[in-house]
Amino acid sequence: HACVLCATLRGLVVMERRQESLAPWVSALRARVAASPEFKALSTQLFAEVRSGMRSVGGGEGDVPPLAELTAEEQTARVREARDGLLQTEVYGRCKEAAWRAVDAALDAESEEVLLKAPRPLGKVETAIDIAGHGASQLLSRWPLHTELRWEHAALAWLVNAHLPPSLRRALWRVKLRAPAARTRFEAKAAESPLALISPRDAVILRQCQAALQQGDPKLLSSLPRMRACASYRDSLDSIGRSLEERAEEEEERLMAAALAPDAAGAPSTPPPPRAVFWLLPLLRVFGEEADPGELVERYHALISALEQMPAQPSSTASGGGGAAAMDLLKGQDAKLAAHLEAVMGGAAKSALLLKAPCARLGVGLLSPDATLFVWDLCLIAGWTQVGAAIASALLLLRDGLLACTAPAHLADYFLLHTRQLTVEQLRAALERHFMPELRARLGVPAPEDVLPLEPSDVVS
Repeated sequence: HACVLCATLRGLVVMERRQESLAPWVSALRARVAASPEFKALSTQLFAEVRSGMRSVGGGEGDVPPLAELTAEEQTARVREARDGLLQTEVYGRCKEAAWRAVDAALDAESEEVLLKAPRPLGKVETAIDIAGHGASQLLSRWPLHTELRWEHAALAWLVNAHLPPSLRRALWRVKLRAPAARTRFEAKAAESPLALISPRDAVILRQCQAALQQGDPKLLSSLPRMRACASYRDSLDSIGRSLEERAEEEEERLMAAALAPDAAGAPSTPPPPRAVFWLLPLLRVFGEEADPGELVERYHALISALEQMPAQPSSTASGGGGAAAMDLLKGQDAKLAAHLEAVMGGAAKSALLLKAPCARLGVGLLSPDATLFVWDLCLIAGWTQVGAAIASALLLLRDGLLACTAPAHLADYFLLHTRQLTVEQLRAALERHFMPELRARLGVPAPEDVLPLEPSDVVS
């Protein structure tokens, strides 16, 4: 509840770049906060601090240029300096408390009105969270699109490890997964000819999408046409490179199967879908019903671009890639469990190989669909390396059962079966206990109990 209230509160002072209609209660709340004596005092003090900082840099009153004449980077630097000096002042504290009270009162009144008009199965607290999530998502949709202003998104880091309502999740993903040029290109090709969107390997891609849906999220089978269309279009852009990737992944899967069942006849007869096909499943869950094809293509391209820009993981099967990173995280938290996994699997390389495919698929098909979306929220805020932390947390939650396993196939079956049964709250608690303190320190954000509900905006309005 508090996290979503904070999201709404922080959004009250974010600069508007796209004029979209806000919910009436959000508009009224913004106007009420902006008109409050506390906010006016903070605005005045912020402006005075900015001018003072400019004066000290310029060397005197006569040398201070108008703020509008500074570059965007210079404006940002001046406002940040002023903000840092205000966070511990009484004027900031009074504004924070006044704004918090205004948000609380507005959400309370709106929740009562909604429940009176149309009784809902949710209680008042859940209704308030849902309403706040919609309001915060509207405010997030106004955040700048320009790449040079991505520093604004750092303010979202305080949401790390939060369980977001669906409306706020969609807004967060739209902020983080932007590729407007990819959408424009797709729409131009669609206008040119529907055939321009289809890969020569479309029949193969259909089978891959069917397999990924059956393994990862069978409830999405009705979305197969949308999934196939998006994957086929992506494949049509670089089918040679993706074919090479698929062959490499298939070989890794064969080796993993041999590692888990060394006496078996060999790898499965049907190779698994490429990891990039699995990546479409969370996007379909978040955007599939309401998004047009162009939006799904844009989010998918943005995701692939973000992953391609990550520092390269060791690619050899012996290293285990992302699985090795997850094992390293596990060793730092529970050396006994890590040693047991390596002993049962037959060495560090094979234990890492067990985790390599789940890491490459970003948890899709390993975790439950809801837990996967939660982990993706975390990764979009803090980086995709957090997949390793999530999988290490799953191993820690299954510790007792894993320690009882004495054969590779038994251990793998136990891990794959029970990891999917973990709830979001279980995973969230394990991440909070084992990995979040260090992550928050690295990101420079406070713990949930210490979070500041309101800060002066980083953006010059």
